[in-house]
Order: sequence, then C-alpha cells, then structure tokens
Amino acid sequence: MSKESKTTVIRSFMHHEFSGVLMVKFNDEPISTVDRSADAVLLYNTQFELIGVNLLNAPFIKSGYIELDLDLKNFIEKRFSSLDLKIDIDQQNYFVCGRIKKVDNHPHFDHLHNCTVDIGIKEISIVCGSKNVNENMLVVVALPNAILPDGTFISEGKVAGVPSQGMLCSLSEITGGKKPVQGLIELPKGTECGSSVDIAGLGETLC
Repeated sequence: MSKESKTTVIRSFMHHEFSGVLMVKFNDEPISTVDRSADAVLLYNTQFELIGVNLLNAPFIKSGYIELDLDLKNFIEKRFSSLDLKIDIDQQNYFVCGRIKKVDNHPHFDHLHNCTVDIGIKEISIVCGSKNVNENMLVVVALPNAILPDGTFISEGKVAGVPSQGMLCSLSEITGGKKPVQGLIELPKGTECGSSVDIAGLGETLC
C-alpha cells in the first residue's frame, strides 16, 4: 500500500495498556485498513487515505493526550521522515479549566443537564450526566479534538438532540478507567478559566 507524502495536523496520545506505542491521528474518521511498515502501523480510511500512524517502540511511557515538547516533536518528525511523511504538529492542549455558569435540565431526559461553561475566551454549551454538576464549579473541560487516555476522540455534536461542544471530565475518564470515580472533578478555587490542565499530572495527583 502506498504512503503518500502529505502535510497534516496531528494529535498524539498513548494508552496505558499499549506500552511503547505512540498513536498519532490526523482526524477522527473510522479506520478501514492498516498496513505495517518497519516499526509503524499505518491507518487508512475507506478511500485508502492515510488518517493516522501508530509508532511502535517509543522510548517513553505516557498516558493520554500528549503536549509535545521539543524532544518528542523531534522524535515524531524523525520517525515520520523515515516513512516519507511530512507533518505540521498541532501542539494545542485540548483540556482546559472551565467554570459552570448555568445548569439547565435537558429537554428530553431527566438524568442529563445542559451546562453553560465559561472557558475564558468564550462560553460553550455541554451536555453532562454527572450527578454532582453544580453552578460555579471549576471543572476539567475536554474540548473538541481532545483525546482521552482510553483513545476516545471528543468531537462537537449533539447529545440526545441537544448541541454539545465538548465534555466535562470525571477522574475515571482522565485516568482511562484506572480510578473509576464518575463524579466531575472539581478544580481548586482560583484556577483560571481557559488555562491548560495537565490531565496526566492531575490524574497522578488525585490517584
């Protein structure tokens, strides 16, 4: 299977159950075909377009979405170069602090809530089913394009017919299920809305 050279935005993450595998996704399309090349697995969609690469034998162990430092960026660029791929690395952190400004009942389901959340630069709407959701809580917000430690890709869409622009996170979700606590994480008072949240560090602190 051919490997076309391309420039693309990538998202990188690791799962605690797959040691040494750095998973790189270009988008959230379903994977149709895979192809093994040296120490990598190439992922293709139904049109045989490259949508991701799993780099094997990564010399580090991390969990969840990875903010790329210079060493990691150089590692990915070197490995992609050996695969004849050009990349434009997206280094944005998609996990931020948000303040719940308003909690409304979902129009169709009693166990769901429609939350208005301040993330600093704007307010967004997120559907949430956690029982401990309350106004003025400072919470971990997974924005669209975030990837959870279990590999779940967060996208903007609708939940039971209501628009939702991300997800409010529990400890279970940011630790990939290692700490099965379902209620929303409440960040310390004074945490700035819109500031980046290191979910790996937070998970280690709270576990």
